[in-house]
Amino acid sequence: MKRVLIVGGGASGLLVAVNLLRKSDDCEVTIIEPNEKLGLGVAYSTLDPDHLLNVPAGRMSGLVEEPKSLCDWAGVGENDFISRQQYGKYLEFLLAREIKDSKRFKHVQSRAVDVNESTAEITCKLENGEEVRGDALVLALGNSESIVPTSFDGLPRSKRVVRDVWREGLATEFDSVAVIGTGLTFYDIALSILRDRPNAKVHGISRNGLLPLPHLRHRAPALDVPDSARKSAKGIRDYLTGMGEKWREAQDGIRHDLQEIWANFPDAEKKSFINEHFRWWNSLRHRSAPEIDERISEALANRKIVIHKAGVNSIESQGEVLKIELTTGGALTVGQVVNCCGNQFFATQSLIETLVQKGVLARGPLDFGIACDVKTLATKDNNGKINKRIFGIGPILVGELLETTAIPEIKSEAELVARELLSA
Repeated sequence: MKRVLIVGGGASGLLVAVNLLRKSDDCEVTIIEPNEKLGLGVAYSTLDPDHLLNVPAGRMSGLVEEPKSLCDWAGVGENDFISRQQYGKYLEFLLAREIKDSKRFKHVQSRAVDVNESTAEITCKLENGEEVRGDALVLALGNSESIVPTSFDGLPRSKRVVRDVWREGLATEFDSVAVIGTGLTFYDIALSILRDRPNAKVHGISRNGLLPLPHLRHRAPALDVPDSARKSAKGIRDYLTGMGEKWREAQDGIRHDLQEIWANFPDAEKKSFINEHFRWWNSLRHRSAPEIDERISEALANRKIVIHKAGVNSIESQGEVLKIELTTGGALTVGQVVNCCGNQFFATQSLIETLVQKGVLARGPLDFGIACDVKTLATKDNNGKINKRIFGIGPILVGELLETTAIPEIKSEAELVARELLSA
């Protein structure tokens, strides 16, 4: 019986386990994850029912072979948007369905701190000193640490200063809040604050002032990508900006092919995309549910939400308030500041850093994430050699795949990794 170890029990790790268990009766799966509940990770552990998925249910099935799985389970239409909390329960359902009466699954509630290989097996060392052995390993470690602006340096740690809202939580008890970053997380935070504090004011601060755009009520089919949009970052931008009202269908087509497009870009073009176009791309790519967009628009019109197109020079704690100096010369005085600048591309997980130092893994393109064979997701060592016993999935492959953080991509990766493991 093949023994597969999966380090990380968020959505990525859970979906690999589900695929392995449903595809083979001769496979034993162990997930190494310190959290008691599996599948939730940072994204789906929220308890706030107002936090909705930003992808319609019809595209959020966790299984390639069952595209209507989520809609059937939740009893919703393919264009509906369910809460992230509900989606977490769906992921738990998928795993429970496969492990019912099964002795082939184990959850080791600990953290992996090292990995060693021999010709016979792979050994994961845990933080308590114990070891878990298997024949193959999948690294499903989720997102890296948040990007925290230097303006947060020296600020006291308190509920007034939130460096990573998804890991620290949010106290919605302040009537004036500044949020650094204006993506989808900003929407979630703003609406949670205004629900609990109707008279509050939320300031969104970003250098580009861009806000997520909404999904259509009914998704139209993706368009084929022309050659002009496959050769350069500027080609992508020119194509999308020239599509008028059909930009969504055009971008959906690029997203479908983006892993291949990205892989064919030279490093200079990859840098151009990240440095010059990525924030713009994300404002189109990470769209909001229509009902969320309507609530945000109303709050903007009523000045409950105010957007500042600016950077932050400094943040100073002054007793019960925080003073924020903006690059435009203006200033804000607020009761709370929340960082929503997204996650680092550089893989910051301690296990990754340990394995890179040992040469077991290598950094990916631009030093983002880790290196892998893009056709199989088997990892590469520091000599570029493919290791068919260690695989990666999800955000740690951002350097190789770029588009690798959302369920539509992760479910395909999970199915691919399971097939590769079972065919070896």
